[in-house]
Amino acid sequence: MIFWCKFMVDRPLITKWEFEKEANCYNCHRVAAQKVEIVPNQAVVTCSNCGAERRYVIHEFHVASTMPDLNVDKENRKYDIWKFVKNAKCANCLKQTDQEITLDEFKGVVVCPSCLFTRIYKISVYKHTG
Repeated sequence: MIFWCKFMVDRPLITKWEFEKEANCYNCHRVAAQKVEIVPNQAVVTCSNCGAERRYVIHEFHVASTMPDLNVDKENRKYDIWKFVKNAKCANCLKQTDQEITLDEFKGVVVCPSCLFTRIYKISVYKHTG
């Protein structure tokens, strides 16, 4: 996957991040490994038990003026809010740093703490199985 940032005109950055989280599946309701794959234009969560998928597509990206609040409101959520950290090169400032990632049932956010380059993914498709 090649990601072009408007701040990085001449250099493409290829990224694919993978995580795994033990959590309740929204489809089969069992605790199972949820496989998370994040690329620049989408994020996909797949249940290792039933194969159900949640797909998030890129909604916007920008350089924020202040650090975005990654502590989303938990009251209206049916599922846990997942937080990950990935040490990777930022697509904007090119620094190798810990990228902060938050993923809930509606959206995903990736933020570079060095330059505040922020990617926001919104839920696009639920693919149920069984």
